Amino acid sequence: MALLQEKVSGVREKQINASCRPGFYKAFAGNIKCSKCPPHSSSHTEGSAQCHCEKSYYRSSKDPPTMACTRPPSPPRNLGFNINETALYLEWTPPSDTGGRKDITYNVLCIRCGADGQACEPCNSNVRFVPKPTGLASTSVVVQDFVAHANYTFQIEALNGVSGLGRSMRQLANITVSTEQAGE
Repeated sequence: MALLQEKVSGVREKQINASCRPGFYKAFAGNIKCSKCPPHSSSHTEGSAQCHCEKSYYRSSKDPPTMACTRPPSPPRNLGFNINETALYLEWTPPSDTGGRKDITYNVLCIRCGADGQACEPCNSNVRFVPKPTGLASTSVVVQDFVAHANYTFQIEALNGVSGLGRSMRQLANITVSTEQAGE
């Protein structure tokens, strides 16, 4: 019986100390088992200490090596607005594809165009957003102090923890609002 336990123990030790085969990794040296690469990642060489993300998938610097690789979200959907004399209410629904992450935030960019085909320019500091237009966790914002008789284009950008990594396009959805629709 002792001989059998010694054999089993020897096999287990060889398995633990063996190099990991492709598709597996060992994040720390020592007596730990090889782990299968998380989703959307792989290791191509024997004895890998980490798994590399597939093309268009990323891991943020805060993500542990055990986390699946993820990608930036798709644009927000279903943009809508309500306007009155003093406020413009913008709202949208979350992206259909979050990229596999839960840390979705939004930025609202504003461009104002004159009513008579004048050049468009970024909104000036007189336009106020409640709450602030960057890093929003909610899917709505209130715009105040806008100019009457102008066209505003709002670009709603969806972001997550891997947005900005790689060469992915910004995930924007646009809505244009004419302040002619507001009251006097």
